[in-house]
Amino acid sequence: MDPYENLSEDNHVAFLQLEKEFRNELEMAQEDRNSNWSYITADYMNKTLAAADALDVDALSGFSVNTRDDNEHSENFNDFLRAVDNVIIQMRIVNSRNRNAMSVGLTEAQKTKVHHFIEKIRGEVESSSAPDAKKEKLYDILAKLAQEVSNARTRYERFADLARSLAGLSADVEREGARPWWPWFEKIMGLLDAAKEAEPRLPKPPEIKKIEPPRKELSKPEGGYGSGRDLDDEIPF
Repeated sequence: MDPYENLSEDNHVAFLQLEKEFRNELEMAQEDRNSNWSYITADYMNKTLAAADALDVDALSGFSVNTRDDNEHSENFNDFLRAVDNVIIQMRIVNSRNRNAMSVGLTEAQKTKVHHFIEKIRGEVESSSAPDAKKEKLYDILAKLAQEVSNARTRYERFADLARSLAGLSADVEREGARPWWPWFEKIMGLLDAAKEAEPRLPKPPEIKKIEPPRKELSKPEGGYGSGRDLDDEIPF
């Protein structure tokens, strides 16, 4: 399966998807006794840095691939791998915060009420004169919503899907003046508003920090500064 076909539109999620693919390729290659360690690790670094560059992940921009010295490459790769793991943790935290902002946690009492209102909407749709094809589509949306409401958090997009489907259904029956499902939908949205207001407001997550590779210390000249020359030789008088 081509890892580039179903990439998320979110840069962080897309990077996580690709890095996981590259990491799997690396680990599989390492199992081959005939593989060249320097080549496969450099390949992983090159692909990961290319993905980071394309997806505006600047946290790894201080790293580069250099395999001319095996010892130096080994150290550079280990530093890079730790940096990637660091970035992955930061991204997961930020993405979790973002998902919470676009979802809501309901109490058990609120979940029970939402399930009750979902069944009311289902009953009103079933008794309407709307086309069967649209009814079936809406039943599927209601089933998915009911399933997600039972989870710890419910995404707003599920309720948006329901609103769009109900709006399409209303257009089919509005000439009859029958749109009895909207009061139940409004009750659901009222519960969501109350639940969201009760949640603590989290601060905006910080941006992903850039990680600099460790600096190589230069060796000091033997004998200290000025060795091999007499200071008197530098003075012309």
